[in-house]
Amino acid sequence: MKNLSPDKFEEAVTDPDDVVIRRRRDFLPWALVLPAVLYLLIVNLYPLIYVFRLSFTRYAIASTAPPVFNGIENFKSVLTTPRFWASLKVTVGFSFLNVVVQLVLGFVVALLLNNMRRGRQLITTLLLLPMMIAPAIVAFIWKMIYNPYWGPLNYMLQQVGIEGRSWASDPVWALPALLVADIWQWTPFMIILLLAGLQSLPRSVYEAAYIDGSSPWQVFRNITLPLMYPFIYLAFILRVIDSFKIFDLVYIVTKGGPGTVTENLGWFTYETGFVHFNIGWASALSVVQLIIIIVVAQYALKALSRPVAQEATTAAEEEVQQPAAVAAGRA
Repeated sequence: MKNLSPDKFEEAVTDPDDVVIRRRRDFLPWALVLPAVLYLLIVNLYPLIYVFRLSFTRYAIASTAPPVFNGIENFKSVLTTPRFWASLKVTVGFSFLNVVVQLVLGFVVALLLNNMRRGRQLITTLLLLPMMIAPAIVAFIWKMIYNPYWGPLNYMLQQVGIEGRSWASDPVWALPALLVADIWQWTPFMIILLLAGLQSLPRSVYEAAYIDGSSPWQVFRNITLPLMYPFIYLAFILRVIDSFKIFDLVYIVTKGGPGTVTENLGWFTYETGFVHFNIGWASALSVVQLIIIIVVAQYALKALSRPVAQEATTAAEEEVQQPAAVAAGRA
């Protein structure tokens, strides 16, 4: 007994039936989680491994020939193709402009809702409706809106004397048309996330600021913005990552056109794999896109783990507490 560990010693002096019951109890959480883990491994991990394997092969799905290993030739070809860099430029530009507009609109609406006393829950619920619609349905809705012949947008413009356009097939307006559709659907996500952040801010900081006589602009600039940094940054990164993967809207509304004006990485990968049937090359494109998203996500996690938000919170509290303490002392 001297050489037994505490757990083994406890088992040695405990009734064997109790030991069996305790082991079954300890195993129960693992047994409950196991089906979900197996499902995730089958649905997510296996396709990922399969795509990685195909990315190192020369494989055309329309051919009866099996995949042939060709090393990193697919990746070399991807990185030296001008069309890849053009689609990456479209993806980055679309994601950045898209998320910035959503963030600004979402923050403004969240501030307005946060200051409302009546009807906030009803308005918030109504604003959530676009986000609840499937992206493919949203794409079809906006495709009908942009229709140059019987679309409601051109009809309303003609009523005020403005000539309509073929919005989805115009080289100048095709990408902005996609931006408007995506902003309409996903700005509510920004609103909800930022509104939750605003409602979680400490009221004592604002009370101290108003006691000191700070103006609304000073309160917003010196308190609200610094305290909202973690929520703003998180919302921005989540939407950037999601915008990188957009496909439904491009596929239904513009199909990457006119030309390659709206061709992002998602459409380029789809066209390579399922129009030209070059599965090996499309798999390499998917892996490159995955690596880009992982890099962005890792940068976001590192940035969120920095104590910037804590420093901003402390600075904001000190800025308003010190004058408030002086004012209280005078009183």
